[in-house]
Amino acid sequence: MRHLILSFCFLLILACNKKVETKKSNTNDSIVVHNEDEMYKAQNGKIKVIDTTCINEQKRALNDIKNGKTVYYFFNGMTEMYRSNKEMGQILSKYKIEIDSAMTSCIAPPKGFTRNCYISIMRNEIEKRHGKKFIDSIRVLAEKQYAENHPNIIFDFEECDTISRYPGTKNYRDFFHKPDMDFSKVFKYPIGYKYKTGKYFSSTDVSFVLMKNGEIKNIQTDVTFQNPENLKFENYFRKKAEEFVKNIKWISATKKGIKVNSKVNFIYFHK
Repeated sequence: MRHLILSFCFLLILACNKKVETKKSNTNDSIVVHNEDEMYKAQNGKIKVIDTTCINEQKRALNDIKNGKTVYYFFNGMTEMYRSNKEMGQILSKYKIEIDSAMTSCIAPPKGFTRNCYISIMRNEIEKRHGKKFIDSIRVLAEKQYAENHPNIIFDFEECDTISRYPGTKNYRDFFHKPDMDFSKVFKYPIGYKYKTGKYFSSTDVSFVLMKNGEIKNIQTDVTFQNPENLKFENYFRKKAEEFVKNIKWISATKKGIKVNSKVNFIYFHK
């Protein structure tokens, strides 16, 4: 019996020592992570981050600069302005700067990692050589060149310069109010029209293409009524709105100061 008790105590001591040793191992061991994929896969223990991707990108960038290579990067999918990248590249080539694209993400990298290290060093080098406003100034020239190279293209309203395209307005903000106000002054509601009584407005929405010479093309009109009894006046509202648009001497849109064709929208809210 005595031998049995001693054996049992010995086994307990071994188990405790093993347990303590395992805990100590878990505390001191660390997982070395070299990239984001490994970061996400890591499950336990301390994480020692070695961002080799950024380190290698920095080395490559510095080596490229040393050998006379500089690159301007734009990020894909951010804005329509980058349709002028061909023109941008042609202008930058005069300064011995290449142009390339990169993907961007709205999700921040894990703690300890840095993205676009190569791009950052290249951007800093270009700014150091040519100034912080250099790229913006080149983009303006590229946009002008693009507009001149594509005289028949129709630009979206938002792509154009923020100048009013409606006569008699002082600024861009007035453009969004004055047409509605002027149309309200001349528009006469038909007999039998049911005026607004609820929360929501009825409206007439006119979209068209304003050519660089001031001509109006491709008029499309959409009339909506909250009160179905007014549906019988749909053609009347459409006709009057289109007549109003055609009789206005619209001001041509510009793209970096160059006259261009553009999409325009006019909306009138009914009483």
